[in-house]
Amino acid sequence: MYLWDRAHVIRVRYEEFVPLNNYLKLLTQLSQDPDVPKYASNLVCLSKCPNSKEIERKILYFLLDKRPKKADIYWFVDVNVTDEPYQAEYTVEKFNTNNIIKIQLKLGFRIDQNLNVFLRQISTELVENGEIEPQSNSYSILPNRKLGDFRFVFIQEILSHDATLSAWDSFVLNTKLFIQKFTASPSNWFGLDTSDVYIERVPMFLGHSNRVILKRVDQIIAKK
Repeated sequence: MYLWDRAHVIRVRYEEFVPLNNYLKLLTQLSQDPDVPKYASNLVCLSKCPNSKEIERKILYFLLDKRPKKADIYWFVDVNVTDEPYQAEYTVEKFNTNNIIKIQLKLGFRIDQNLNVFLRQISTELVENGEIEPQSNSYSILPNRKLGDFRFVFIQEILSHDATLSAWDSFVLNTKLFIQKFTASPSNWFGLDTSDVYIERVPMFLGHSNRVILKRVDQIIAKK
């Protein structure tokens, strides 16, 4: 438990969050770009950012830089476990858009985190309230389905060789990452066993590395 808690403290120290407002234009442009193939109708990224107006920088890097991920709606979902055993509440931040939504779930520690079920309920309520447009479903056996497919993305981190941490901090983080290999998968934990789930592995560049700058040396071609 000490190693797990210590690893969390180290991660929080180096975690980088950015304002989503700075990327609304890019995400909206991407969702409407006819030259980019659609990745999902609804792309759900699991977040760990308590601020409703911010997001982890690594998530935006995944969406925009690592082969742009086009979607009709981008959902950013943060799950907060509370001390109230049966609390089940959520908040919505839409940033004055129809295609970028930040959801914060507050679930009591006795509530099963059935993310797929909760998100279906939330999305249906948003459509019925006129907050988002319904999506066409030409190939569905569910006649009253309001939205199309959902694809869930988990960002799974690995410690980079370029991380410059103390020997103890490196040991703590590597131990936590090793233990995570044998614990329940994110799909099982969030009740997404039968859902479309993608796990993206990204390196953690923690600490300040001494970057080596290469110097160009052109070969001198001797004249004959």
